[in-house]
Amino acid sequence: MAIALTVGAAGCGDEEISDEQAFGTTANGGVTAAAASDIDGTFDVGGHELYLQCTGSGSPTIVFLHGSAREEGDSGVEAAGPLAGLLDGKHRFCAYDRANVGRSDKVAGRLTGSYSVRDLEALLREAEVPGPYVLLAQSLGGAIADLYAAKHPQDVAGMVLLDSTVPAYLGIYKRLYPPGSGPQIGEWRNEAEHLDRLATFREAAKVQSRKIRMPVTYIAAKLVVEPAVAKALREAQEAFVRRFSPGRRIEVDAQHDMVPVVPEVIVREVERVAAASKHASASHE
Repeated sequence: MAIALTVGAAGCGDEEISDEQAFGTTANGGVTAAAASDIDGTFDVGGHELYLQCTGSGSPTIVFLHGSAREEGDSGVEAAGPLAGLLDGKHRFCAYDRANVGRSDKVAGRLTGSYSVRDLEALLREAEVPGPYVLLAQSLGGAIADLYAAKHPQDVAGMVLLDSTVPAYLGIYKRLYPPGSGPQIGEWRNEAEHLDRLATFREAAKVQSRKIRMPVTYIAAKLVVEPAVAKALREAQEAFVRRFSPGRRIEVDAQHDMVPVVPEVIVREVERVAAASKHASASHE
């Protein structure tokens, strides 16, 4: 493990997750406090190292999951833009580079969302970043966040999803888009991250019947497409958030890469989800 510390050293099914599981409470009913030390370094997650940056303090910890990195030089940490500075005054804010991205190690072969979940589990453990977590996920990172939350509902206090891709999009691509739209077999070979988006969508599809009492906000980009396509995408997003309680969808006047455009809206929704998770935890102590 190579690290610089700047302040000192699943399953699927249609069962419903309980409040105690879903809101990051500890055995005695308290909420785990986030550590205060800033982190800027890499951690061994099992044969390769991932780069992690954490700033600020306060619980729940916000964990940013970047979208797919298709070009060499893409950085997951930098994709968080101004969000760390806007949030770390009240919360621990962590962002990281997945394998083959930014300052993390290269890993040969095809990767999937489940692989990324295992990496994130190991990264948070090795870096000693305790939950509960609010997962703030962008684009394909939303599918990974969904898989993580389904596997670890007891550690995830909530999610804020930034125009995240949902598994139902696969059917929409086939029905309403030109041939070759959406994730394709083998395209990962030509992308820097080597993350198989098609396989990741299929993995995420397996947890879509799982209902979780967890606050989730889906922030949708402005839909500038044909009316039939817009209707199908909106319905898919709304069906996705109905799995969560409370779950809500809002639409912003921004395109898919919304972080630089509406950071204040994103921060507001993160704070809303964090507050909802704390209220739920307190009401069940």
